[in-house]
Amino acid sequence: MINSSSISVTVSNDRPKRGGRVGARLCLVLVALAAAAPAKAATDITLAALLDHIGRQVEKFWSNFASVTCTEGVTQSKLGDKNKVLFVQRQTFDYLIALQSSGQDISVDESRLEKVHTSSKGKASLLETNGFAIFTLLFHPLYQSRYQFRQLPDESVQDHRLLRIAFEQVSRDHPLSVLQVRELEYPLQWRGTAWIDPVSWAVVRIQAGLGDSMADMGLLRLDADVTYSEIRFNGSTVYWLPASAVIDAETKRQRWHNTHLFTGYKRFTVDTDVKISTPQ
Repeated sequence: MINSSSISVTVSNDRPKRGGRVGARLCLVLVALAAAAPAKAATDITLAALLDHIGRQVEKFWSNFASVTCTEGVTQSKLGDKNKVLFVQRQTFDYLIALQSSGQDISVDESRLEKVHTSSKGKASLLETNGFAIFTLLFHPLYQSRYQFRQLPDESVQDHRLLRIAFEQVSRDHPLSVLQVRELEYPLQWRGTAWIDPVSWAVVRIQAGLGDSMADMGLLRLDADVTYSEIRFNGSTVYWLPASAVIDAETKRQRWHNTHLFTGYKRFTVDTDVKISTPQ
């Protein structure tokens, strides 16, 4: 079982609490952290085989990597006519994502400790966005059945061939994302495109927007563009981790532009020393 509602979108005037722990709902941000193993080139491969390769690569993350730390820079902007910035808030966090898995159960904790906070004068209703780097979860074998996939023509990016897969959510059960309005949560459905490295089978970019209209809820547009980059720790193994997430949202009267940047990744380990003494 995987915790659902892992991405949240909230309109709020509140600042995050210092050292506050983000609930399990915001988990699995680093699900794309899959070690890149050598693989055969993806030539004339069927869609089912392609999804199997990607799914196994995403799945490896749970057994190969426990946790990482990084610095997350978040910029929240309130926009006016002609995309003029009316208000901007910038925050820098020490960011920790910790994962544990047992059989079919996955438990994830995400926490942020605020280091720097700056903002424009005045107040504004800002869009709180969390967990958007989680999009690779849709390729996890436990989630693929909730989406419909379609292979698109390949694309060359900086002389490197990438595979493209279109996806659309077809099941409303256990939503990956929710929209929070006051105390209520509304499930989000996504459709978009993913770019895949045909050598490592890693997801290198995902662009997504709303699959179903939420105009009745006042949300006219919600777009996300998430990119991943190669990270090497001590050794030659390559891991793919979120580099940035850009979110744009619009209602009838308001527009927002949020950017999340993830840098300075480090391996995080916890050593436990247990001493047993004889009762006196």
